[in-house]
Amino acid sequence: MVKLFKLHKFFGLLVGLFLLVLGLTGFFINNRQWNFLYTTTVRNVPNTTLMEDKKLFEAYWIDSEDTDHIIVGGKRGIFETFDEGETYSQMTDLQCLAIKTDANASYAATSDGIYVLKDNKWSLYALQGNYVNALAVTDKYLLASIDKHRLLLIKRDDASVVSDTVVKIDASQLQDDITLKKLIKDLHFGRGLLNGKLSALLNDYGALALIFLSLSGYLIWWYIHLKKKAEMSRKLIKWHANSVVVLAFIPLTILAVTGIFLNHSGGLKKFMTETVVPHSVLPPVYSSLTSDICSVDFDGTTYRIGNRYGVYKSTDLKSWKQETKGFAYRMARIDGVLYVSVKDGSNRFYDGVWKTLEDVPYTFKDAYDYDDEVKFFTYKHYEGMMPEFEDATLFSTLRTIHGGVFVAPWWKWINDFVAIALLILGFTGISRWIHKKRLFSKRTSKQE
Repeated sequence: MVKLFKLHKFFGLLVGLFLLVLGLTGFFINNRQWNFLYTTTVRNVPNTTLMEDKKLFEAYWIDSEDTDHIIVGGKRGIFETFDEGETYSQMTDLQCLAIKTDANASYAATSDGIYVLKDNKWSLYALQGNYVNALAVTDKYLLASIDKHRLLLIKRDDASVVSDTVVKIDASQLQDDITLKKLIKDLHFGRGLLNGKLSALLNDYGALALIFLSLSGYLIWWYIHLKKKAEMSRKLIKWHANSVVVLAFIPLTILAVTGIFLNHSGGLKKFMTETVVPHSVLPPVYSSLTSDICSVDFDGTTYRIGNRYGVYKSTDLKSWKQETKGFAYRMARIDGVLYVSVKDGSNRFYDGVWKTLEDVPYTFKDAYDYDDEVKFFTYKHYEGMMPEFEDATLFSTLRTIHGGVFVAPWWKWINDFVAIALLILGFTGISRWIHKKRLFSKRTSKQE
């Protein structure tokens, strides 16, 4: 046990600060819906962080009557230009997840409900206080997804809610196998174990435990080193090694192992994409996907949702049937044709028959009509036409720090070492905890 203690102490002092940073940044990244992560900005950041920030744009719209008039939406807010992108002004700092328009109006799905554009100003239309992550528009209705969990049908003329549905897909329609790459991403990003927000909460639990372990470990060492505050030191040791903290090493082990894989996703791409994980061994979340609505569509008669398994359709919001396979990341309907952006697969469109969408950007964020031609929006293909910032959001800053690219691409090797050290700390710490529990039990039994 003495050797284990020395090993635990050595690695704890060596990587404790790195683990504290990973815990803090991971906790906030895991709660990416919080508005202050995008309204708080940081200056003097590296170019990698500024580039990461550009990925936060979600929607792009051009006025058909005045092509110089463009509206861009994203996590930093909604921005408008009247000179074809030369200069932009911010219309709101609410997170914008989608902008949907027709001949009569423009609507925005935001972190505070649905907003409508009136007299060149965005004003609240419906669902205030709700995080609307996807939106579809017809001539009479809006279809909105709240927190990837609920589907609301709203009448356009009075903004009244016609129906509020929790999507429940029969398990028979959720039988797809997935690649190892998808599983690793889902596990690391808090969506790969349990239903609803439980997976994300499990990640929060691990992150908060990591923060506490890092801080308390350094304090214990410092107090012992000073040979002062013995009582406080003993209390910290008890808190540092209690069952609640020990259990946190379940999510922490998952995060450490998946993090190493993600650090080398480029080199391991072939292995991770060719390795298929059968549905029979997948965690419970893959048999329900109750909080996985990433995109929505409604043509007036048929409802469609997109999740990590594909596009599902329904005519009554009760019975859902899978139409296509592949992570249906975004959907956009233009002139009666439905366009689907697919992650880790081929983009598709539906005009009565599902077909592969050729020669379009991979995983496009939005689609719009421009001069009788459908255009597809991604931040990479619109360089120089988007709002430019000299600062970056707190979210992008934390994300690049967490991944290491804030410093340099080679920092991933440091993160690898820290992840391995975390596994060693978990093994040595739990071994010592079990040993002390056994000694305590033996002493108790002897006294009896």
